[in-house]
Amino acid sequence: MVPRQIIPTVKYNGKDISQDLTAFLESISYTDNLSGYADDIDIKLEDRAGLWESDWFPDRGATLDVTLTSMNWKNLLSGTNQLHVGIFAIDSIDGSGPPREIDLKAVSVPDNNELRGVDRTRSWEKAELKTIANDVATGAGMELVYDSEDNPTLDRVEQTEQSDLSFLLKLCEDNGLALKICNNQVVIFNETDYEKAEPKITIVRPGTIYTEAKDMMYVDNITGYRMHAVTRDIYKACHVQYSDTSSGENIEATFTDPSKKEGKTLQVKEQVKSIAEAEKLAKKKLREKNRDEWTMTVDTVGNFALLAATTVNVLGFGKFDGKYIITSAKHDIGSGYTTSIDLRRCLNGY
Repeated sequence: MVPRQIIPTVKYNGKDISQDLTAFLESISYTDNLSGYADDIDIKLEDRAGLWESDWFPDRGATLDVTLTSMNWKNLLSGTNQLHVGIFAIDSIDGSGPPREIDLKAVSVPDNNELRGVDRTRSWEKAELKTIANDVATGAGMELVYDSEDNPTLDRVEQTEQSDLSFLLKLCEDNGLALKICNNQVVIFNETDYEKAEPKITIVRPGTIYTEAKDMMYVDNITGYRMHAVTRDIYKACHVQYSDTSSGENIEATFTDPSKKEGKTLQVKEQVKSIAEAEKLAKKKLREKNRDEWTMTVDTVGNFALLAATTVNVLGFGKFDGKYIITSAKHDIGSGYTTSIDLRRCLNGY
């Protein structure tokens, strides 16, 4: 019977080097982020013979395609399970000693890719956000995955001496959307849509008594946790108001968080063209203020299912109980396998 273990498969510029790598591998650390930050991987190698710092020294910008396979991880009869971690470009190479080691750090957005490495100046007139994003993605040799029904038409957009990545990230944020770069894809999505997904995982505080439900995974092998609640600058509602001096028209709208019984109202005065646009802006501004009101970090035994963008239930943590979304997941494989996740509570209706 094969004992529980995690087996990495690593391809270097498309060539499988797993067998050569295994003899030197000390640890692999992979971080999967929801949005706004590149995913990254850190591979530490023993190098007493000096191979990795000389003949086997990797090329900066070379790609690493990494897959993890678990063998009998839950029990001796659970068999194999795979997690394709992703494709990364080597960003830096560090050596240290004694003992002699090489540390390969790679990211999902390569520095030599035109998305990140070239500043541009250009503009669009009367263009949909999806069209602009597709222009940027294809220009960088990447595929666009536009996972949102919200596709606003923008009157004029200017990119001025900016990298495509910083320009596109700001454009998405201004329009209430999120951006993630992974596996040579530019992924644009609405975090609100992802937060609506019904959880299939429940994080349980050790010692909590609970009844298991069908089709629900329970994670109770927690080794540590941190909880944080913000009490200042949290709002019940947002009121948007704009007065058009040329037409004399006054446009305003208010959105109220349905889960809050009391609290302050955020006042926003920005140009809008309609009540619908004012309502959309009110939701966006309220979300920006309240998004991180309830956050947690949970450390647990390694689990492939704990990935960014996954919604989970939290149980046994008092006022912190509820529905959360994983904003970052760090998977560490070395002498063992552990996972640490950052979570924030899902907002209700916005």
